[in-house]
Amino acid sequence: MSDSEHLCLTRREALVTGACSFAAGLALPSAAQAQTRTAALTVYPVKKIIRLKSLKEGEPVAFTYPLEEQPNFIVKLGAPAQGGVGPDRDIVAFSALCTHMGGSLRGRYRHDLKAIGPCPFHFSTFDLTKGGIPVHASATQNLPQVILRVEGEDIVAVGVTGLIYGFRHNLKDGTLAKGATPRRASVPSPVMPG
Repeated sequence: MSDSEHLCLTRREALVTGACSFAAGLALPSAAQAQTRTAALTVYPVKKIIRLKSLKEGEPVAFTYPLEEQPNFIVKLGAPAQGGVGPDRDIVAFSALCTHMGGSLRGRYRHDLKAIGPCPFHFSTFDLTKGGIPVHASATQNLPQVILRVEGEDIVAVGVTGLIYGFRHNLKDGTLAKGATPRRASVPSPVMPG
């Protein structure tokens, strides 16, 4: 058999290969699901960020989480967003450090676009309705999103998806943010044989 004969697939082989590839793709989690699972496996502290009623649409509020050295912002977008909380699912929080080279994004929120940027270093801009996906310039990674939860009238931070720029681990090499309460991983009790 020549080398050219080995490169050709029969129709049946092509269909089987395609079906197996498709099935394997269905079994793999999306990037967002994988990040959320990773964040869920890491035990993050809980921190009250702000009262639900205190947020004004289009006005970002700065806070630090999970470490004091990690700047973030929370904003009510006025439009539903991926990972959004609150009655309108429009409240989101993200790192204030660009994922490309760590440029500060503070003061760069664009309410008309529901985006943050451009970064002062290389003009990266991130869509806050779509999990902080980069939409312009040099950044190739989503902006790390702070996982929020509403507890009564309070919005609390409970985790982070993605790695905050400049850190090897979101919870190491720094001081826990003021107001953050450490929590322990809940470990299921072993099942004893009867």
